[in-house]
Amino acid sequence: MSYHPLPESIGELEEQVLEAWEVEDTFHRSLELRRDAPEFVFYEGPPTANGRPGVHHLLPRTIKDTVARFRAMTGWHVTRMAGWDTHGLPVEIEAEKMLGISGKPEIEELGIARFNQVCRENLFTYKEDWERLSRRIGYWLDYENAYVTCTPDYIESVWWALAEIHRKGLVYKGYKVLPYCPRCGTGLSSHEVAQGYRVVSEPSVYVKFRLEDDEGGASILSWTTTPWTLPGNVALAVGEDIEYLRVRLREPRDGEGGFPKGASPGEELIVASALAPDVLRHPYDVVQVVPGSDLVGRRYRPLFPGAVEADGDPAAWTVLPADFVTIADGTGVVHTAVMYGEDDFKLGTREGLPMQHTVDPDGRFVDRVPGGLAGRFVKDPDTDQAIIDGLAAEDLLYRRQMYEHSYPHCWRCESPLLYMARDSWYIRTTAVQSRLLENNASVDWHPPEIGSGRMGEWLSGNVDWAVSRDRYWGTPLPIWVCDTDPEHVRVVGSLSDLASLAGGLPDGFDPHRPEIDALVWPCTEKGCDGTAQRVPQVMDAWFDSGSMPFAQWHYPFENEAEFGSHFPAHFIAEGLDQTRGWFYSLLAISTLVLDAPSYRSVIVNGLILDEEGQKMSKSRGNVLDPWETVSEFGADATRFYMLASSNPWLSKKWDCEALKETNRKLFDTLRSTYRFFALYAELEGWDHESSGESPVESLAPIDRWLLSRLDALAGSVRADFEAYDLTRAARRITSFVLDDLSN
Repeated sequence: MSYHPLPESIGELEEQVLEAWEVEDTFHRSLELRRDAPEFVFYEGPPTANGRPGVHHLLPRTIKDTVARFRAMTGWHVTRMAGWDTHGLPVEIEAEKMLGISGKPEIEELGIARFNQVCRENLFTYKEDWERLSRRIGYWLDYENAYVTCTPDYIESVWWALAEIHRKGLVYKGYKVLPYCPRCGTGLSSHEVAQGYRVVSEPSVYVKFRLEDDEGGASILSWTTTPWTLPGNVALAVGEDIEYLRVRLREPRDGEGGFPKGASPGEELIVASALAPDVLRHPYDVVQVVPGSDLVGRRYRPLFPGAVEADGDPAAWTVLPADFVTIADGTGVVHTAVMYGEDDFKLGTREGLPMQHTVDPDGRFVDRVPGGLAGRFVKDPDTDQAIIDGLAAEDLLYRRQMYEHSYPHCWRCESPLLYMARDSWYIRTTAVQSRLLENNASVDWHPPEIGSGRMGEWLSGNVDWAVSRDRYWGTPLPIWVCDTDPEHVRVVGSLSDLASLAGGLPDGFDPHRPEIDALVWPCTEKGCDGTAQRVPQVMDAWFDSGSMPFAQWHYPFENEAEFGSHFPAHFIAEGLDQTRGWFYSLLAISTLVLDAPSYRSVIVNGLILDEEGQKMSKSRGNVLDPWETVSEFGADATRFYMLASSNPWLSKKWDCEALKETNRKLFDTLRSTYRFFALYAELEGWDHESSGESPVESLAPIDRWLLSRLDALAGSVRADFEAYDLTRAARRITSFVLDDLSN
C-alpha cells in the first residue's frame, strides 16, 4: 500500500476528515456502538440562536468536545443532545430592532400577538451558523434531537418544576426593592445583576438637610452617589451609638486659605465625628458633641416639597435610628428614599414611612417632582446636573465630587439599573440555602477555588430568586390568582391540568402570551365566587435553561427511564460568568425540586480577551469572526492552542502569533514527521498491514524505547483527562511530539 500524501492546505485536510465522518456517519455509528455501554452524562448549555457565534465560543466547545470524545473512546456512551435557548430579552430586543420599535409602550401598541410572532419567526436566525461552526471545528452534537425551550413539551416540564416548588410552600408574591431595568421594563434576579456590573464615574453629592425649630439653623449633612433618589427622600438614618459633631463654620485664619463655596461663615452643620475631617472643607469650631440617639426624632425640611405627599405622617422627614449606618464612608448619616434601596425599604416598613414612587416604570421622574425634573430620565447625566444645580440654587449643596464605583447594568440591553420597590413573584431559595451549599460542596470544581470562592460565597449570601419578568416572550408564569381573594392562588403544573381547569384547550394550543392570558375559570376555593386569572408575567429565562436536565426529556410526563439514566450530569463546562447564570440555575432548581445537585464536575473557562486585554463583546466591536481564525490556522491548531496555552479557567489574550507558533511547532512537525515516514516506507516497500505486528523482543532498542514512551504518554494523558486536567495532557502530547517522536 502507499501512504496518502497530505494536502498542502490545512483546511483541505480537515475538510477531508469531516467529509469522511459524514459519509461514514461516524458520530451516530459511534453512539450505536456504545449503546449498551455505561452512560457518561454531559449537558450542553443552550446558546441563543439569534446571535452569531464568536471566536470566544470556541473555547467552551473545545473543552466539551474533548471530554466527551475521551469518554467515548474509553468505553462510555455519551449522549450529546444540543439545545437552544429561545426565550427572554435577547430574543425580544432583536424583535424590537426588526420592528423598528423600542420599549414596552410601543410593544403593547403593536400588540403582544404580533410582537411574539416576530420573536418566534426570528429564533433561529443564526442556527445554521452555529451548526456549521460546530461541524467545522469537529464538535459532535446531536442537532437532530435538540431540545428547544419554547416548545409546549419543554414549557410543561418547566411548569411542573415550579408547581413542585410551590407545593413545598416556596413560591410567593412579594413587594420588595429589586434591580429593575427601565428600558426593558422588568425586574431582574440577583444572579442576572451579577453579570452586568461596570465601573463608572458619576457625581456624588453632600447635601444639607435643614433642621426645623433649631436655634442655630443647623443642617445635617448626608452623602449619596445616586442624586436621582433625593426627590424621594423621606427620612435620615443615624447610628444611635455613633458620635456626631455639631460644628460652626468660621472665617479662615491666617494661613488657612480661602472659604470655599457651599456654605457661609456662621453656618452650623452636623456630621459624624470620625468623618468630619474628610467631609468638611471649611474651617470650623466644634459647638457640641452629641450621640446619634440625641438626633433621633428631629424634623427637617423636605428637599423637594411636593415630590412625596405625606400630610400628617409623623415619621416623614425625621431622623430615625438604623443599625445599617456606619462610619466607613459618607457622613455617618444615610439619606433614606424608601422606594429605592433595600435598607431604606425595610426602615420605611418598620417606621410606617410614606411609600410613593417619584420615578415611573420608564425611569423618569413623575409629575409631582418639582424643579423642572418631571419627565426626565433619572440616569441621564443632564438630570444629575439639573438636580445638583437645583440644590445649589437653594443653598442645599455642600459639595460635589466625581465618584468611581461599580454600578449594575442590564446584562442584555446594557442600560443602567435602578433599585426600585416592585411587585414580583419569588422562589424562597433562602429556605434551601444549607442544601445549596452542601450540594455545591459535593461538586468537583475546576478550578476548586471557583466552587469554594466565587460560587460558594455567592450561595452564602443567597437571596430569594425574583423569578417573574414583566415581559412578553417567555415561559408564562403558570400562576392563576382569584380576582376576589388574592390569597387564592393556583400554580398549574401540566397542560392536562390546565385543560381540566379551563374546560379544554383548542387544537394546536400555544402556551405563550397572549393566548394563555385568555384562559380563566371560576375560583376553585370552596365558597368563593371569584374568577381565577393568570398573572401577566413570564418566567426568568434562566429558569428555562436551568430546567434542562429534566425538561429536555419532557420529564415527568414521559421518558422517565431516559431522565433517570441522564441525571445528574457527570460533566458540564461553560464560562466564568455562568457561576451566577446557568451553573446557579441548574443547582438551585435541582436542589429545590429533586434535593440533589444536577452536575458532578465542572470545568470553568475564563474569558477570551482581545489583544488589548478587553473582554470581547458586540458593543465594543472587538468580537473576532471564528471562521477567519479557522480558515487561517485550522480547527485542530486553534483547539489545541486553547487547551495547551494555559489552564481553561485563566482568561486568555487572543494571540495570533502564539496560534501561528502552535501551528508551526506542533502541527508542522507532525506533518513533517508523517511525510518523512511515508517517503521511506514507500522507498522500502513497507506497510503496516502486510508487515503485521513485530514481537517486542525483535525490535531495535530505539523502537522499543519509543513504544515505551508512547505507552507512558497514553497512561499519563488518560490520568490527566480523568482528572479534567486538559492543559497538562495537551502539553504532554506537545512534548512527546517535539522531543521524542520527531527526533
